[in-house]
Amino acid sequence: MSGVAEAAPWVREDGGWYGRALGAHDSLNGVDGWRLDLYGEYGVTEKITVTLKNEAVIYPDAPAFDRDLWRLTARRTLATYKGWTAGAELGAFHGSTLNASSDDGLFFCDGTGFEARLGGGWSGVYKQRPLYAFADVAHLAQGSGCGRTRIEFGYGQDLTKHIFLGQQLWFEEGEFSGRSVKTESQLGVHLGRVDVSVGYREEIGGTFNENAVLIAIVAKR
Repeated sequence: MSGVAEAAPWVREDGGWYGRALGAHDSLNGVDGWRLDLYGEYGVTEKITVTLKNEAVIYPDAPAFDRDLWRLTARRTLATYKGWTAGAELGAFHGSTLNASSDDGLFFCDGTGFEARLGGGWSGVYKQRPLYAFADVAHLAQGSGCGRTRIEFGYGQDLTKHIFLGQQLWFEEGEFSGRSVKTESQLGVHLGRVDVSVGYREEIGGTFNENAVLIAIVAKR
């Protein structure tokens, strides 16, 4: 099936795991940067999965916008019905997560924060091809002025036996950082237990002009 998204509804089987390495070339207001995103999931029980993520972004010509983040969460299935799943996720993160601008100039969010997420989704077979779709809402709290709420939508589908498509849309509203709207599309190939995909991410409604070209490698059991 097309690579299951990093989303609240779904958990891994007991003892199952999922790992992803994503590299990207970012552009932020015309300044080039590089991103490395490492993410993993492990099924502790049939209903609980733990996740660990490390994301680092560097801008050689604008180091003030560099970011580095660690995040640890636990995700639990709340209910399932005929392919539909509801889930919740709670966790903590540490690092620099947000650089933005306000009427008073640039400001930065750093340190330890907490995240809570609720989501629902459907996975199954549509027109003889595996497909999933989901919606999430999350709140991130990290110090004064750094709270923000994020809504995510996404879907993925196998186009052929080996080729898959994935798309996501993010809406984020912050206390000081204003509104951000991002979209991402990926096209990939199944290679046994490994998926390889390329994609494009773009900011379409926020303070900054931001886009990225990315490649992702996923392995799972």
